[in-house]
Amino acid sequence: MSVPPRSAPFRAARAYLNQRPLAVALALLSSLASSLSVVALLPLGYLAIDLLDTRGRVAAYTDLPASQQAAFRDEWAAGAGQRPGVVERLAQFKVAPLSAKPARAEWEVRHALVVHDDLARLVGPAAAGAYFPAEQAPATDELGVLATVARERHNVGGRVLAWFASWNPWLWQPVGTVPANVAYFTGLLVLALALVTLRGLFLNLHASCSTAAVLTAGTRLRRAIYTHAQRLTSVAVRPDEQAHVGGLVAEKVDRIQDGLTASLAGAVRGPVLVGTLLVLMLLGHVWLSVALVAAAATVWLVAGQAAAFFRREARLSDRRAESRLAVMRESFATMNLSKSYLMERFSQTRFERQLSDLGRSVARRQRGETFSRPTLMTVVVLAAVLMAYFAGRVALAGELTVAGFAFKLGTLAVLVYAVTRWTAALARIRSGGHAAAEVFEFLDRRADVAQAVDAEFLQPLVKKLELHEVSLREPGTGRMVLEKFTVCIPAGTTAAIVAADPAEGLAVAHLLTRFADPTGGEVRIDGKNTRWVTPESIRTQVALVLEHSLTFSDTVANNIGCGDAGFTLPRIIEAAKIAHAHQFVQRLPYGYETPIGGPGQALTAGERFRIALARAILRDPSVLVIEEPAETLDADSLVLIDDTLARVRPGRTILFLARRAATVMTADQVFVLTDGKLAASGKHADLMQGSELYRLLHFKQSLAAGTV
Repeated sequence: MSVPPRSAPFRAARAYLNQRPLAVALALLSSLASSLSVVALLPLGYLAIDLLDTRGRVAAYTDLPASQQAAFRDEWAAGAGQRPGVVERLAQFKVAPLSAKPARAEWEVRHALVVHDDLARLVGPAAAGAYFPAEQAPATDELGVLATVARERHNVGGRVLAWFASWNPWLWQPVGTVPANVAYFTGLLVLALALVTLRGLFLNLHASCSTAAVLTAGTRLRRAIYTHAQRLTSVAVRPDEQAHVGGLVAEKVDRIQDGLTASLAGAVRGPVLVGTLLVLMLLGHVWLSVALVAAAATVWLVAGQAAAFFRREARLSDRRAESRLAVMRESFATMNLSKSYLMERFSQTRFERQLSDLGRSVARRQRGETFSRPTLMTVVVLAAVLMAYFAGRVALAGELTVAGFAFKLGTLAVLVYAVTRWTAALARIRSGGHAAAEVFEFLDRRADVAQAVDAEFLQPLVKKLELHEVSLREPGTGRMVLEKFTVCIPAGTTAAIVAADPAEGLAVAHLLTRFADPTGGEVRIDGKNTRWVTPESIRTQVALVLEHSLTFSDTVANNIGCGDAGFTLPRIIEAAKIAHAHQFVQRLPYGYETPIGGPGQALTAGERFRIALARAILRDPSVLVIEEPAETLDADSLVLIDDTLARVRPGRTILFLARRAATVMTADQVFVLTDGKLAASGKHADLMQGSELYRLLHFKQSLAAGTV
């Protein structure tokens, strides 16, 4: 799969969702549908409140506020009375179309006839007849949704409602013996329950699909990180890089997954929901809607900035308090020092100073937490009360109904909630973007070790192992670990490397297995430059036993056989017997199927070392590189390990990264390293005579082993 450029790391992470296009599409659609179902509940609430307020009664002319009476008179003067349906009925009721000074009763009839004509056009003749039957007075009560349609017929919302009522007569007609208002109110309840149920289904569908898509993306990212880490020298040879990659696989990919989940939930839902709610807010009294939105936005921004300020203050106070507590803890740890140097007064003054500063930091944090929240809530409530007051003034002036008032405030509350959720989703996406930048920076690193096109397969060592003028610069840091290092180890002999810096010996091990290629010089096995042989064949012939990778979290059998089906259990047991591991493995709860490492069965250092030796022995390598553990092993383990090495040594080349004096004393050659260079080489006895550095290192090894 082609990955988008690094300039858009989160987009590159989103590209990993393409593996599950159907799940992504369903997640986006279900998220959008769940949001729209919430929006649809607002008009239903408005209709229910309006029905309870008006009881399905179409307002007569005399019930209208003065402003609406004037608006109707203007409408009549503009030609409403010239409509054919209105003119025909005016003749029936003997009301002059344009009276110079019409009486209030005439305006009542004119208003009823115009409403009748509008209902006939917008909803249908049956609805108009339900309101104003022929040769009867208008029926103003128990008309369900027609009361709302009649009042809002000049608005977009009213026309949409009239269209819906035109093919849903249960909104304004009795159903059997059930009155129209009750049928209408019950229908609104059924619709609300259906919307809530659908929303739950959509949310479940979204959760299922987004989880499937995001988990697939996370799995592919983790696999890509692991695969790329296998190619990089720095990860193979540097513990800090291994920890960094572990952090990428765990924390960073988790953050990316969280950001992807937020994008699937909020990428479409956020703008659509906010846009739809803004449109709903603008229905009805436009200027009131604009004022409410502006006031809510101002309060939200001010509250958000204040909350961010107090969060910063709390973080600074926490860091300052933690530093003061650290110094105070140190005061107890250095109490003997204080007494011995007669510095009690100084220490007491220092402690009091830290105590006072700690008190100020804690008080500052508490003020931020206890004062900011009530203050912000007070500001929000005051703003809400003021907005409710002005909306109430508009309602008192007759320009807004009680239902409209409740609808405005409800829509505003949902709008603020939607914006808050949207901004939170954007913050999660930004966090995921930062994590994605780190992940793709790692994935963009060029592999250091590559296999040549015509690489050969390495045969077992039969002549000699050489490092000729080898230099190695540590990947990542640039530190020169080895510099023009030259050694020659004949096949079938035992050599030991003694170095003040263990990294120098490990560098040799990494070069022999091609975890890293030298920055200068050559590594040769039987005269062949290891750059021109396959890494797999090298690692078949060169086995490592390294201190920090003796065992891993799995069964004993898999720790020795590494999950290779070619190594049967009898062969694994035979290797364990040679390494003197079989005896203690048999005593484990499940024998060779006992989990060890991590949360599994705990083993001693000597037992873990023998498991690692069995793993190397099983592969029958021609070269064995052994890093002796820094941890002092018990005497029984040392005896068993020495016996194992004596049994596998014939016909095999062994290189020790030595830490035991006994090891270098029996080696055929000893190489002394300092500052990455070969300082001396030879047998133990000769080096004891001719190398002061070797004598010093040997003394340290003997001291650590307790033999001095």
